[in-house]
Amino acid sequence: RTVIAHTKALDPSRPVTFVTNANYARDLGAPYVDVICVNSYFSWYHDSGHLEVIPLQLTAQFENWYKTYQKPIIQSEYGADAVPGLHSVSVV
Repeated sequence: RTVIAHTKALDPSRPVTFVTNANYARDLGAPYVDVICVNSYFSWYHDSGHLEVIPLQLTAQFENWYKTYQKPIIQSEYGADAVPGLHSVSVV
């Protein structure tokens, strides 16, 4: 909250945003920013390989974020990190 307030004081004409991958109900930064950026990893860290649940999970996620904060939301990242054992390099 302190960093966001300071940022807005420096230039109140620009929106302030930040990136989170926290659950909307537990996020501590969203109440203070103008735009919420969300990183999502559905069907990677949980429900692995179940691509059919991604649209349901994304819809629920964005509906919950918007109902809770009523602010613009950007899907800033979607995908996966490099988890040892779950990635490989092809040899051509």
